[in-house]
Amino acid sequence: MGISWQEILRKRARRKKPHHRLQFESLEQRRVLAALPYGASEQDLGEFMLGSVAVTPVFLESNGQLDPSSENWSASHIDEVLGKINEGLDWWVDTLATKSTIHELSFVVDTTFATTPAETIYEPISRRSNDYSLYVTEFLTSQGFSSGNLESNIRSFNQAQREKLGTDWSYTMFVVPSVNDSDGSFAAGGSFNRAFAFAGGLFMIVPSTRPASTFAHETGHIFWARDEYIGGGNYFARRGYYNTQNDNAADNPTPGFVQQPSIMTSASLLDAAYDAHTSPASTLAMVGWQDSDGDGIFDVLDVPHRLTGAGYFASSTSTYFFSGEAIVQALPNRNSSGKVNDITLNRIREIEYRFDDGQWQLYSQPDAYSVTLDMSLDVPSNAIVVEIRARDSKTTVTSNVFSGRIGRADATLASGINGHVWIDANKNTLRDVDELGNGGWTVQLLDQAGAALALRDSIEPDDYPSGQLASNFSPDLVINSVGTDADGKVGVFDDNFVSTGTKNFRGFSRGSSSYLATWTDSTRMMQVTFSVPTSVVEIDAIGANTASFGRLEAFNSSGELIARYTSGELTTGQVETMKVSRPTNDIAFVNIGGHASTSVRLDNLKYGPETTTTTNSLGGYALPSIPPGNYQVKITPIGGYHGLQPTGDTQAVVVTGVNPVVDVDFGFETSASPWQNPAQPLDVDNDGFIAPIDVLLIVNDINAKGSRDLRGTSLVSPPYLDVNGDSFLAPIDVLLLVNFLNKQ
Repeated sequence: MGISWQEILRKRARRKKPHHRLQFESLEQRRVLAALPYGASEQDLGEFMLGSVAVTPVFLESNGQLDPSSENWSASHIDEVLGKINEGLDWWVDTLATKSTIHELSFVVDTTFATTPAETIYEPISRRSNDYSLYVTEFLTSQGFSSGNLESNIRSFNQAQREKLGTDWSYTMFVVPSVNDSDGSFAAGGSFNRAFAFAGGLFMIVPSTRPASTFAHETGHIFWARDEYIGGGNYFARRGYYNTQNDNAADNPTPGFVQQPSIMTSASLLDAAYDAHTSPASTLAMVGWQDSDGDGIFDVLDVPHRLTGAGYFASSTSTYFFSGEAIVQALPNRNSSGKVNDITLNRIREIEYRFDDGQWQLYSQPDAYSVTLDMSLDVPSNAIVVEIRARDSKTTVTSNVFSGRIGRADATLASGINGHVWIDANKNTLRDVDELGNGGWTVQLLDQAGAALALRDSIEPDDYPSGQLASNFSPDLVINSVGTDADGKVGVFDDNFVSTGTKNFRGFSRGSSSYLATWTDSTRMMQVTFSVPTSVVEIDAIGANTASFGRLEAFNSSGELIARYTSGELTTGQVETMKVSRPTNDIAFVNIGGHASTSVRLDNLKYGPETTTTTNSLGGYALPSIPPGNYQVKITPIGGYHGLQPTGDTQAVVVTGVNPVVDVDFGFETSASPWQNPAQPLDVDNDGFIAPIDVLLIVNDINAKGSRDLRGTSLVSPPYLDVNGDSFLAPIDVLLLVNFLNKQ
């Protein structure tokens, strides 16, 4: 057993107290809910104690085939123990009610293996506690879970129970009968005396004569809480989603420390906490109950949804159209144990909108982790602004708010520079309601003097000779290998799996005394430290086996985790670009490697913000994560357009901080084609007459060279082939002439 999931528990008996009963639901009565919590893997079975929890009590009954049978379950004892389990679980439900009116917690108990106890050839209470592996393995095998070790098998069983009961989390209680045992304890010589548990959604072993508070205590362990009594817990230990320190441990060395009643202590302090439905802040934080900003939402779920998209108003139908995406966001998991996946139970339950600060109105109820939006809203005649947001009505968490003005196209804002291009279709030099922009136009950020900027750089392994990278190979950064099997050296070598070129990064392994292409989650990670903090870092992760996960973590100069990216599941050779970005230059260093006990290859490191982008289909653009400074933004249109004055195609912009710079807009109108006769567009040969010869000139040219794009070419002398002035030579130019001549 690993120390990361083992707890040694020693308790004294206490009298059962009256308490309301938790409703049972049998396995076949429960409707299946398929989805895991967002960000969770099947191995994440108890990361924080919120939402719904599948609890499977397994009452063990010896059959005398190996050990003499000294204990037998009776119907009354089964009912008694199920009542204590209910009471212990309800303690957490009722305690949560004293801490929050927002969050929900429920336990769904499958009594299949309690009302009909599971047979075992062992008599657990007469054996040492360490023999739990024998009867737990025996039970799992009987249920068809025997392909791995005990931990992987119990995880698979718990996952199956989670699926069947339709819950967020799942764990198992193995209850051993102990009515006839003299002290209700296991035989001497084992690691544990009475109850014990394995954290992170695994299982507990509990003698049947233990009180309800024991089931409450052990459930705390399941969700990462540590023991706090002498000999069981350590003040310097940490655990849980926030990696909380065990401040209420009995060995707290702080002068004047007085240990507080807690469900994770023992004896009278445990009894007091149980009776009062209380525990210290550090204890509750370990199971996820921490509200740092006092808004009533625990930190683990107090993360706004992300809404992105763009919208515009169509005056012909008085309709506002918005296209985009809403997706939940997860707080970075800092647990020092477990899989350390970033997880949330929040959902996009409602999409809402309003006009001009009015009441929010319901548009849809998707009830999903992510939603693609294609909205159309009827706009009141006097409306000026429409706002859209995503919301979770259960936790009250909302997204950023999109704000769209009726008179123009708008998009959700990025930290940095935001703007739109619009085209003056009626050439009145004014921005009218339906005058939008075009997609694909180049937007470039220049310095104050109008010169190209180099805010973004890269370290491409193919640009360096094979072998170890020199310590001073770049003035911008230092690259090291870090971890238990790393000695600091990083090299670039040819490899079969790359994202660009033929080389990728390798870290030196002390164990093998060689450079290895794979990067892990602890033994060998790539660390990049920047000489000047940056705002954007990205790198390509390449799958090293059939199920790889990459992780990129960014830290500030104080060593605090400020951004994280975890890739999806990657097959061998599959590439995903991992990217972290910040509104300001505060990324001092990054750690990059595998995740969840997997490894990846790494290639093509880039850092710094992009200085070039293109407009979207409505003419919108964003240049995010730009550091403070004086700049110019230049637009390069596609086709025959020129910028309206006074702005033209370039304008000065000042970025002062993290707040977005907005409405850096550009108006354009169509330019006259040099291939169109400025005096009379139909007079192709410029002889002062419109005649069949003009038609013939265009037809002959098309027959010889074909229809074509005239943009970027200049006319030295007539013929003026572009009759309609759209910078394209096409049959429409012939048709305009023919129609005119026919009318004459």
